[in-house]
Amino acid sequence: MSWQFECPKGWSVLQPWGDGWVLVDENKTLKVIIDCEVKTDGAEWLHVSYSRRSWTPTHEDTCKVKAAFIGDRYAYAVFPPVERYVNIHPYCLHLWARLDGSPVLPEFSEILPGIGVSV
Repeated sequence: MSWQFECPKGWSVLQPWGDGWVLVDENKTLKVIIDCEVKTDGAEWLHVSYSRRSWTPTHEDTCKVKAAFIGDRYAYAVFPPVERYVNIHPYCLHLWARLDGSPVLPEFSEILPGIGVSV
């Protein structure tokens, strides 16, 4: 495994969690669990779950978490079929990213006339 965790600025480590870490933001209101493991495709994947105590994280929270823990890699939110869904916290979201940064989906962005780049 080539992943080496470094705590991002503005975050504090609360405790180890399996092969990863539990962290909280500087306001102590947004919690993150991060780990990295080899999945069935043979690639190392970062998994970041993030939650608030009593509401679902916002788009701004998602951007903050991605910037801090995933950086400039492609990141994905996965919505599996209902029978495969697991939810152990009612206000938790997840991001996945290949550690090597390789995209796994087609490029969806395009230039729209009169609008510009769209994803």
